[in-house]
Amino acid sequence: MVEGTVRSSAQRLAEVRCKVAWVALVILGACSGSFGDRVREQVRHSIRAGVSPAVRVDNVAGTVRVTAGSGDAVDVEATKYGNDVEDLRNITVTVRRTGDGVAIASSYEGGVHSGGVRYRIVVPQDASLNVSNVAGAVDVAGIRGNILVGTQAGEITVDAGRVAGERSIDLRATTGALRLTIARQSSARVDAYSTVGAFSSDVPGITAQRENLVGARGGGTIGSGSARISLTTTTGAIELFAHP
Repeated sequence: MVEGTVRSSAQRLAEVRCKVAWVALVILGACSGSFGDRVREQVRHSIRAGVSPAVRVDNVAGTVRVTAGSGDAVDVEATKYGNDVEDLRNITVTVRRTGDGVAIASSYEGGVHSGGVRYRIVVPQDASLNVSNVAGAVDVAGIRGNILVGTQAGEITVDAGRVAGERSIDLRATTGALRLTIARQSSARVDAYSTVGAFSSDVPGITAQRENLVGARGGGTIGSGSARISLTTTTGAIELFAHP
């Protein structure tokens, strides 16, 4: 039984490694521009959204960086890139008001396309954030509201500050590492799981263990455990750190 389990885990690891190699090409192409970065075009938008808007970002290829500002506006700087002018024409960046916030999205015309969009977005500190990126890294810093970030191929890095009360931090990747930094005064219940990868943390009360030889699971309670932190990736390491 043990031998069969080990062989099954080894086969699973080999399959995942093949998948990782393919997805790595996608990430390199989307983020470094090898899928098309000969021409670029910048698009800027600014919308007053109040002090605690719900901000949603949907991107296909390219990096997304979101930081907190001191005002009540959502400022978007989007850099479209591609092989030629036609690629740029086929990419549309929309920024619009929604019922309770702002929606930002990349869309493409036609079938096969190259290129993508790199976002630099500034939102109010108390905004809640929902980011979906197919291929590309996501970096978030300074946001005090709920944070939900998902990628299919790309690393996620978030500095969430103090996580307490009814706050929720949810980071999900199919192929990509997760790194979350929180304040030491946080109070949250933590659940972390990587199917193929490691888990590490310097936060008191958080434990880690191996899972099925190639994966890892971690978690525990910080303070009163009032808030919720969920970290999940299929392939990639998970890191949870605290700063003063």
